[in-house]
Amino acid sequence: MKFLTILKAIITLLPVVIEAIKAVEEAIPGQGKGEAKLAAIRAILEGAYAAAQDIGLTFSELWPALEKTIGGLVGAFNSAGVFRK
Repeated sequence: MKFLTILKAIITLLPVVIEAIKAVEEAIPGQGKGEAKLAAIRAILEGAYAAAQDIGLTFSELWPALEKTIGGLVGAFNSAGVFRK
């Protein structure tokens, strides 16, 4: 079942995704740059995925779930004041 494969991949990648978000936020500070930040995180993850072993999914199958995860994390970080505006 692809759902379980995607869920497992997201859970496995979560610490890396959080670090990528923080690194990109530090490298591209400020508001109104969400699309550029998301594109940077995608490029990082896609590059790493290309070098990783196959988990039975293409990156394009995994990306929508990762994108939603990133959006949720950024929203939570913003609400908690992790990123200063």
